[in-house]
Amino acid sequence: MPRKRIDPHTLTVLEFNAVLETLGAFAASDLGREAARSLYPSTDAHWAKTRLAETSELRLVLDRGERVPMAGLRDIAPLLAGLGKKGTMFEPVQLLEISDTLAASGRLRRFLTNLEPAQSVHLSALGEKLGDFQSLVDEVKRCVGSDQRVRDEASERLREVRRQIGILSERIHREFTRIVSAPHLRTALENEKFLMRHGRPVVAIKANYRQSLRGTVLDRSNTGATLYIEPDALVELSNDLEDALFEEKKEVDRILRDLTRLVLDEQKTILASVRMLALVDLTYAKARFSIAYGMTEPDVRTDGALELRQARHPLLLQWASQEHDCDVNQLTDQVVPIDVRLGDDFDLLLVTGPNTGGKTVVLKTIGLLALMTQSGMHVTARAGSSLPVYRQIFADIGDEQSIQQSLSTFSAHMRQIVNILTRTAKGTLVLLDELGAGTDPIEGAVLATAILDGLMQRDGRIVATSHLGQLKTFAYTAPRAENGSVQFDTETLRPTFRLLVGTPGSSNALAIAQRLGMPEGVLEQAGSLLSTESDGSSELINQVQTIREDAERKRTASRAALDEAEATRDLVRKRLDRLRSEQRRLQEQADHEIDRSMRAVRDVMAELAAQTQNAPQVWMRQVAEAVERVSELAASTPLAVRHAEFIETLRRGDSVYVVPFKRDGVVERIRRKRKAIVVFLDNKQVEIPFEEIGRPDHGAR
Repeated sequence: MPRKRIDPHTLTVLEFNAVLETLGAFAASDLGREAARSLYPSTDAHWAKTRLAETSELRLVLDRGERVPMAGLRDIAPLLAGLGKKGTMFEPVQLLEISDTLAASGRLRRFLTNLEPAQSVHLSALGEKLGDFQSLVDEVKRCVGSDQRVRDEASERLREVRRQIGILSERIHREFTRIVSAPHLRTALENEKFLMRHGRPVVAIKANYRQSLRGTVLDRSNTGATLYIEPDALVELSNDLEDALFEEKKEVDRILRDLTRLVLDEQKTILASVRMLALVDLTYAKARFSIAYGMTEPDVRTDGALELRQARHPLLLQWASQEHDCDVNQLTDQVVPIDVRLGDDFDLLLVTGPNTGGKTVVLKTIGLLALMTQSGMHVTARAGSSLPVYRQIFADIGDEQSIQQSLSTFSAHMRQIVNILTRTAKGTLVLLDELGAGTDPIEGAVLATAILDGLMQRDGRIVATSHLGQLKTFAYTAPRAENGSVQFDTETLRPTFRLLVGTPGSSNALAIAQRLGMPEGVLEQAGSLLSTESDGSSELINQVQTIREDAERKRTASRAALDEAEATRDLVRKRLDRLRSEQRRLQEQADHEIDRSMRAVRDVMAELAAQTQNAPQVWMRQVAEAVERVSELAASTPLAVRHAEFIETLRRGDSVYVVPFKRDGVVERIRRKRKAIVVFLDNKQVEIPFEEIGRPDHGAR
């Protein structure tokens, strides 16, 4: 990430962290969620393009219905950081966490590098950076069971010690049973249960009968009525068991230390893979976020121009989906989209009109989508939208909707604007809300005009909102400036939230007053005063406005024609994709038919060979040669070759589809000489022939 960072105040006022929280909810693990919370918009165009491409490629994978193997991811970096001191070692549960994560790294590496190369260039590059720790995973699994206990198979010494422990434990239980079964103890016994105190076997004896059993009192009940006595007859056996348990612990600790050393030997590579796993999970979250919110990949432009088509505020979409209790993709017109451009034929867009909230939504939508693009996220806008990678983004957006503005509020905004003015340069996006508010309207308009002019002289790209009508003239007369407005419905007295570029806003004060029942005489006097106050520029502005509106209509018509052409192109491309998909389906069907036919011929030849076992030697040899030749042909069909390649890539812990059971299982062992795989199904191990194993979700050959 480059040193230059987007202004933190901008991220706050645009509520970028809320978008990151939503993004994190789509991650598969804490690794991805933490990566989402830590995501910061970049000012590096190459970085942004690469992250966008990764998101698009993974979305394509998900759109195809493929299941990305994200299970098992954990943030094991703190575990590794907590070790390394002499004498410390990982516990079995920690080793299993590490093993699961390393196994996930291997699965994701194989998945990403085996995707269609032409459509997954960036994902393949991610996969190549993930480590394959299969030997380490196998060693941990060999030594530590799923019950979080070191397995007997971990070493011959451990197996022998545990065998001794079993023998001693059985002898102790037999001797205990003999002791408590003695007739002279029946009255003395509190109960006949096998009990332990301080790691030693004891018999519960009533205190009054202490002399009935030779041994050592190890404990008493709370009332003192019961004594827990270790019988002398068990002392030697218990000592032997204690020694064996000590030897077991020594051997278990040695095994855990060896496993810990194996992990720490690869610590650097493992940590690098964990960082890549976080990036993969973050990309996975971005792709799922994109699907859920109907996003598209924006084009990243190098000329500094922005064009958003049918753009919606992502947090408003989220709010609307919660309000209507439906998925975002099911929303229709609850959030009105905006079309906006900047930096092509004008560098300043001044959105004027009454304080209805719509202008602020425009600013926040533009700002958030720019931040999302520079974070490698898709945007909530129509395909064909484009944004540059801004070197800096400034936003001064506050609650300026009230009529009364305090001096402290005005001063705070001025301080922020002064900061923006001094730091604005080429490649800067500036978003200013209600510029000139909070002071005398005439002074506010003059000051706002000077601020906008200063920002344009510094090559900034500016979107500003204001309800001051005097600023409209500046937007008409200043080179590379344009007026805009949020459409207002005078019938309903509510904004439509549709952005009109090229059309200045109106306060609509007289129209609103009329709709609310203002007396006609008052309205006529107000209209007369308005015409008297006019300085004669209104007629000129109206003429210019007519010309601009006509140009905007033509531009809209051109865009509609271009959209239609793009839609036709997309339709043709989809039809071509369907034809290619159908071609692949037919080819796969043909491959299956060839494979089935060859296997049927092979079975017939095998039956013939069985029937000719007593035939003359020369016939048997010819039949055997024919059977071998047919087997070779059956193994060389396209489907058989692909299946053999798939079997060759399998490793312990991989998921496979088990045809006889019609469900997925997990590979435990591969017995290549027997051409079979031992698979975990419902916590049971089952041996399945190679030919009855297939890819997950795809079935067998």
